[in-house]
Amino acid sequence: MLKKYRFIFLFLIIVLGFCLRYNNLYTWPRLGATFDEYAWTWLGISIIQNHTPSSWSPHPQYKNFKDITYQKTHFRIVRPYLEHPPLFGLVAGGYALINGANDMYHLTLQNIRGLALLLGVLSIFILYIFAAEVYGYKIGLLSSLIYATVPTLAVGSRIVQNENFFIPFFLLSLFLISKFVKTKNAYFRNIAAIICGLLILAKIPWIAGGFSIFLILLFLRKYKDAFKFLALVIPFFFIFILYGLYFDSKLFLDLWLLQLQRYDIAFNSFFALFTSPYLVDRFLIDGWIYFGWFAIFLLLVKDLKKNFFVIIPFISYFLVFIFAIPNEASHGWYRYPFYPFMIMATAIFLKDHFNKNAILTFLFLAFAGLSLLQLTWVQTFGFSFIIFRFFLLLFSVSLLPLFIPKTNKFSYFVNYFSLFIIFTLNIWSVLSYNEQ
Repeated sequence: MLKKYRFIFLFLIIVLGFCLRYNNLYTWPRLGATFDEYAWTWLGISIIQNHTPSSWSPHPQYKNFKDITYQKTHFRIVRPYLEHPPLFGLVAGGYALINGANDMYHLTLQNIRGLALLLGVLSIFILYIFAAEVYGYKIGLLSSLIYATVPTLAVGSRIVQNENFFIPFFLLSLFLISKFVKTKNAYFRNIAAIICGLLILAKIPWIAGGFSIFLILLFLRKYKDAFKFLALVIPFFFIFILYGLYFDSKLFLDLWLLQLQRYDIAFNSFFALFTSPYLVDRFLIDGWIYFGWFAIFLLLVKDLKKNFFVIIPFISYFLVFIFAIPNEASHGWYRYPFYPFMIMATAIFLKDHFNKNAILTFLFLAFAGLSLLQLTWVQTFGFSFIIFRFFLLLFSVSLLPLFIPKTNKFSYFVNYFSLFIIFTLNIWSVLSYNEQ
């Protein structure tokens, strides 16, 4: 494919992703689905305007607090707010001030969600360049198309959450390391290290970014580069330590003890990924996400040498997720950093198995298609046995070549038509999403 056509397709995908995210940007998810949107923004505004971190927190370790009611909601405003590093707060707060907010208590979703929109669109683009660098432009375009349209991703990227900040820059650091591996230019390695270090100043679990690249370099037997990379990343962590000790050393240490013994870290955190499919604070049964786990598993049992740029970062975040991220109800955004790698794995699956393995093709169509029917047709018109059985029969055409000779061409055509329908249902489900 000529380069200009690749860029045209990428441009159209980005425009589509932008439109899906912009639609109902300030409505769904609703105000209050997560007031972390305000927590991060207040943190940044307070530092910029008052030079002391302040935000809301329920933790009893804070002794300097005041109770307020803002937009009909109770908040416990604490000072200094030290449970998270300040970088993402500064980004969110700075954006809000530029976009019309006067101070902490003159803030609306209209002031802040534009940042989420920008980060969501940036993620589509960075996912493309990373996937294209590692697997070629076809996987890059397919990954970005899926990422742009899947309901969980399109709706979830509308909220101002640290995870939505982490994703594009994590992917960018991986892209830079892939360039370093190919060119041996230390500039790419060093910039990736700086990005990973800065991510730690956004949220401590984002150590997963640097950890994954460290493991990649070890896997490639680039031991000197691995430790040079680490030497650039580690000082950023100590910046946060100094930041916390400067404002209130006792409070800072007490909060660290709290984070290390979080009551809601549990053995069933992994299983909750499947049993509690939170989008933000409500369930959304999205077959793309469930199938993404299956696609990752298929990738795990394939050649690690060909897929380490997906597998190692995925496992790195998985380890951090199990080790340090609480299994809290109504906190769907903790899962978001898994999704780019699951989407890439799904794109690889479609390239390697779609219309090549009849059973796997059927499983994909059934997982993705039937869940999307629930999110679209059922939500709009109600359940219909006729529609349900029609689509089940349509997807079952993928199995024909197993039983009836010379039906391959017909089956392939129907399968591609079904895939087109699934992407159309993606768009419908995002445009019609509501929480009423």
